[in-house]
Amino acid sequence: MRIIFPFALVALVAASTAHAQDFLSRYPSGSITTRQQADQAIAAAQKEQARLKQVYDERDKDCYRQILVNDCREKVRRERESARNDVHRVELEAKDLKRKLDYEDLQRKRAEQQEGQPAADEARKAREAAARADTQQRQDKAAAAKPGLTSEEIERNKADLERKQQEHAQRLAKEQQHAAEAPKKVTEYEQKQADAAKRAEANAVERKKREERRAQRKQDLAKKEAEREALRKKAEEAGVTQ
Repeated sequence: MRIIFPFALVALVAASTAHAQDFLSRYPSGSITTRQQADQAIAAAQKEQARLKQVYDERDKDCYRQILVNDCREKVRRERESARNDVHRVELEAKDLKRKLDYEDLQRKRAEQQEGQPAADEARKAREAAARADTQQRQDKAAAAKPGLTSEEIERNKADLERKQQEHAQRLAKEQQHAAEAPKKVTEYEQKQADAAKRAEANAVERKKREERRAQRKQDLAKKEAEREALRKKAEEAGVTQ
């Protein structure tokens, strides 16, 4: 004698299946094409994973009311894994797209930076020239205000001028160093993004292979389930005949 699912659980399974199909129909493979869609898909996938956990935890508990407890739990485990993998596929596709868009944004910003670099260099040179002119002007004013400077004052002013020139040279050296290091950092970041894009592409290929293997396993399991059901029916019919 087989124990039938309670009506509430049957309704839960039906509703869960419909909900999962609706989720997958909203995000078929290749449908995520914008950053906004990717963000929405990731949030929806996380919510769907939480819902699946609740549903399959309830179904696993109900297996203890069945005669074939282990068979029931194994079936629930396989269905849980399949459902999780489907949702995980959507989440990975969305994250891969975001990494690709980030890399494209970086490339665009770098191109814009390279285009604007000559203007930035000219502006920096203009600032340096203005700073030198301002320093010279202040020195001329100071000399005019104090025509009778002592030798000590002259030496002190000379020392102050040299110190300021050194400080200015140090600031310029740091700016040039930062400017020289910036392309290297950008290149390193781009390489990381390129590596991530390659990994994402490889992951996509591997996911497709896994999906094909899962589909084949589903077919094999469905076939085995049908064979077991046929054997059970034959056994029940044989028992009735006897």
